[in-house]
Amino acid sequence: MRVILLLIIAILAYSKTMLAKYSARFGIFKEVAIIKAKYEVNQTHYKISTYTTTTGFIKSIANVEQYYTSEGIVKNGILIPKKFIKLIIRHNHKKKYLAIYEFDYKNKKITKITYYNDKFAYKKNMPYFAKNDVLTLYFNLPKLLKNNHQTFKALGGEEHTGRVDVDILKKGKIIKIKANLYNKVFAGDKGILFLDINSSNWVTLKGKVLNVLKIGTLKGELKSFKLIP
Repeated sequence: MRVILLLIIAILAYSKTMLAKYSARFGIFKEVAIIKAKYEVNQTHYKISTYTTTTGFIKSIANVEQYYTSEGIVKNGILIPKKFIKLIIRHNHKKKYLAIYEFDYKNKKITKITYYNDKFAYKKNMPYFAKNDVLTLYFNLPKLLKNNHQTFKALGGEEHTGRVDVDILKKGKIIKIKANLYNKVFAGDKGILFLDINSSNWVTLKGKVLNVLKIGTLKGELKSFKLIP
């Protein structure tokens, strides 16, 4: 369920340490997944950790756990990723996939190191370089957005270029954003995410991906939020 990453993109806001829990629903089903996230930041470094697990009926046919981690430095209030880690465990098939992405700003390249079931598989450079991953891009948006429509580059965007398009659909107490990651996951899904964001703290309240599997809409909703000074 890589599509869950689309919902994880929009999780927290700026502060010291924040914890959030989201519930995801799909089509006619009730809750299909739970997303937990932690964001830690100080004046020099940050770390974003997310955990997703399937629930209910879906878990009986697809018992999947996903972990996404972004860590790096903070410069002039901007998050700069040094490493992005993706871990997917499919318990039904006894498969484990781990990808570690390392950012090399001096040589302008991102190196991907991949493991299958704890065994090294391959190491290669991504076909593009980006100064953001999809998690840092979300957190950096308040400082990067200058227009109602902008194109960015981020790890996790379009496969060959990293392209991500962001459109502001509505402004006010609730900012509505459309994000196109050009990263199609399921049939009928185009990798487009719609977000409702609280403008006062940049916390996403709701998110959705339309027409997944041509069956229904995948929706995520904030269930709990905790700020730790």
